[in-house]
Amino acid sequence: MRIASRSVVLTIVLAIVVLVSAGAGRADDIGWKAAHDTDPHLALTPEQQEMTTLKRAAEAQSVMIEFAGPMRGARQWVECGPTCGGGGGAYPTGASIASNQKAQTTSYYCGPAAVHEALDALGVWLTQAAAAAELNTTTDGTAWSGGGTSPSGYPVPDVLNVHQTRDYYVPQNVASPTANAINTYESDLEMNIWALEVPLIGDAWEVPNGPHLTGHPGNKEIFHWFEIRGYQGSGGSTMYEDSVHGAASISWSGNVPAYSTLSSNTIVTIISGRGYVW
Repeated sequence: MRIASRSVVLTIVLAIVVLVSAGAGRADDIGWKAAHDTDPHLALTPEQQEMTTLKRAAEAQSVMIEFAGPMRGARQWVECGPTCGGGGGAYPTGASIASNQKAQTTSYYCGPAAVHEALDALGVWLTQAAAAAELNTTTDGTAWSGGGTSPSGYPVPDVLNVHQTRDYYVPQNVASPTANAINTYESDLEMNIWALEVPLIGDAWEVPNGPHLTGHPGNKEIFHWFEIRGYQGSGGSTMYEDSVHGAASISWSGNVPAYSTLSSNTIVTIISGRGYVW
C-alpha cells in the first residue's frame, strides 16, 4: 500500500511500507489519517457480520459458537460467565498463548510473518512465502482490505480461516481510539486469548512523532502487521510479538525486541485507521 505523507513522499519498503514525511506527524490527528487513507475499508460480508455478533454475544456468557462458511459445522465452546465482557469476574487478569516470534524474511513480509506466527500457534505450518502468495502481498505490503482475496477481500482473516477451524477470524475496523473502541478491543482481546486460546493480529499505522510499537523509529510513518499473544491488567495491557526483530533487511531491526507489552490504549491508537483481526 502507498499512503501519501504530508509533503514529500519517499516510498521506502521497510517493515511493510515505510514513508518518511518532511513534516511533523500528529498521531492523534485522526482527521489527517482519514484524509490520507487509501484503503477502501470494505463493508463486512453478511457472514462476517453474523460471526462478529455471535462472538460478541459469547463475551457476555457461556455459549457454543457454531462457525459458518468454510468452517460451517465446526463448534467452539466458550467458557465464560455472567460477569465477562467488562464485568471483571470470569476472565483472569492476565493470560497469554505460546511465544513464537519469527523474523520476517523480507522488508515487506510483516503480514505473511504475522499470519505464519498466528497459524503456528494453532498448530498449522504455513511458510511466509506461501502466506504471501495467498495474501496477495506485494512490495507495498499486505492490504488491510481490498486485497483481492476470497471471500471477503480482507486478506488476513480470509487466509487464516482457510487454514484452521479454531476460530472464525473477522476484521474489526478502528476509526479512532475512542473509549468505546478501547473497551471493545480489550473485551475481544480477553475473549480470543483466554476463552478461545487463539491470537489476534493488529495492523499498525504509526505516524511520525506519534506513538510507535517498541523500537520502531518515531520519525517514520510505518504500516506494520503484528501478532497479539496475550494481555495483562484485565486487558489494559497488550502483549505482542514483532517480526521486525531479527529481520536482516530492516536497518533498525536491532532496536526492536521480539516481545513487548504496551498499554491497550496505545495499541488502539496505533491501529486506528486500520484495525485488528480477531
